[in-house]
Amino acid sequence: MTQEIEQFEQVGDYVEDDALAQIVDQMWQSYFGHVEPLLPAFDPQEVPAPLLCASVGISGARPGLVTVLVQKAVSKPLAAALLQEDEADLGDDDVYDALGEVANIIGGNIKALVPDAGALGLPAIAEAPPLPRSNSRCAARLDANWQGNWITFIVWLSGSGA
Repeated sequence: MTQEIEQFEQVGDYVEDDALAQIVDQMWQSYFGHVEPLLPAFDPQEVPAPLLCASVGISGARPGLVTVLVQKAVSKPLAAALLQEDEADLGDDDVYDALGEVANIIGGNIKALVPDAGALGLPAIAEAPPLPRSNSRCAARLDANWQGNWITFIVWLSGSGA
């Protein structure tokens, strides 16, 4: 048990709330700089149901899961902002692709921070909160508000490759 705790502490040194906040801020400026800014919260916030969860897995010695949770009602405006298209022109597949791309961008940057990280998986979209591995823990979390709606970014990392 002590070895597992030490592994969690080592992982935590690489991905923390500040690192995630910086990655999200850079992503937002690059891809959403033309719209209203993302405003970080001081306390954790719940994304109200119905929601969408975009996630991307990281394999390797320290597997993980990067998730982006948004209220379903804000997913289309968010996708339209990313794609710089009119909301009316977007279908569900466009929205899912856009949310998956946000998770993918953040996941790629998180992967670069984790030693011995393997491949980044393909983005997945679900209408439920994430189900991380049983030996995972929340390494970093950022709750932010955009246009009066909460968006939550969470990095789950495992203590080992087991």
